[in-house]
Amino acid sequence: MRRVLIVACGNPLRGDDAAGWRIAEALEARLPAAENEVVTCRQLTPELAERMSRAETVLFVDASATAAPGSVSLEPVAAARAAAATLTHHLEPAALLGLTRLLYGRAPRRAFALLIGGQSFSLAEELSEPVRRALPEALGKIEAFVTQRTAESRAVRI
Repeated sequence: MRRVLIVACGNPLRGDDAAGWRIAEALEARLPAAENEVVTCRQLTPELAERMSRAETVLFVDASATAAPGSVSLEPVAAARAAAATLTHHLEPAALLGLTRLLYGRAPRRAFALLIGGQSFSLAEELSEPVRRALPEALGKIEAFVTQRTAESRAVRI
């Protein structure tokens, strides 16, 4: 079982929407693969539920069109009730957690979303300056998050 599953969402051809993918690329080289898994996707879909059912913790990483450009926030995500987890091609994190529990009888014990405020979501491969400046902070928060979750998991097993 993977301790932490990181699901990075976005479109690498839509400016700041690529922030999750850029973070995922950096994390794959920095995090121990035996304990963590990094997945990139354009949107959250039901196909992720099986993978999520095997993780202790899930961290969703995405750009936000409503947050201040360059801001970085880490927030808990609670699973939606099963009835609210309707089956569509695109899901919100809470609905995907609820669907995971419904389909597999379990979901990650902890779930969080790291959101980076975007400035431009137009057709482009470059990130805006505020998002580029926010990437080191986002990576630092994720690395600290993963280190803490790994330590908690090891302490429980002792």
